[in-house]
Amino acid sequence: MVVASGGVFDLVFGLPLHPLVVHAVAIMIPLAVVILLAALVLPRARSVLRVLAVLFSLIGAVSAWVAEQSGEALENRVGYPGEHAELGEIVTPLAMAFFVLTTVWALSSRSNKPSAVVVSRLSAIAALSVGVAAVVLTVLAGHSGAAATWEGRVVAQSAVAASAHPL
Repeated sequence: MVVASGGVFDLVFGLPLHPLVVHAVAIMIPLAVVILLAALVLPRARSVLRVLAVLFSLIGAVSAWVAEQSGEALENRVGYPGEHAELGEIVTPLAMAFFVLTTVWALSSRSNKPSAVVVSRLSAIAALSVGVAAVVLTVLAGHSGAAATWEGRVVAQSAVAASAHPL
């Protein structure tokens, strides 16, 4: 039975919060990965880019958590979305791990001490790996959510054109 949800993660101005906040996840996580990669290959810009990578990865992680919470509130209203929920639940821990690893890299990359250099390199590799995984899961979760919402409701353009101009 589907019931009204309520709570802080449910509705904003009468609209479900979830489809609004997922856009932040879809933008911030990939952007943070690109900025981290740029910081790694552009040493002259590293001081600015490391701050941006940490900031955007933080926003991505918080947005992923809010998306998960608001998704659960929306699920209470409309029912279980299946694969979308399963994929979405993986994005949050990946986004949080990406933020932590990016922060470790940003802090350790400021030092030239041998131990800091090792930590910096290892955390950069780990952050990029987890970041790419987070991007892939974000895309998969987003696609499955869009399919769950719109599949069967939107007629493909070719089908509309074919019905408008029968042979």
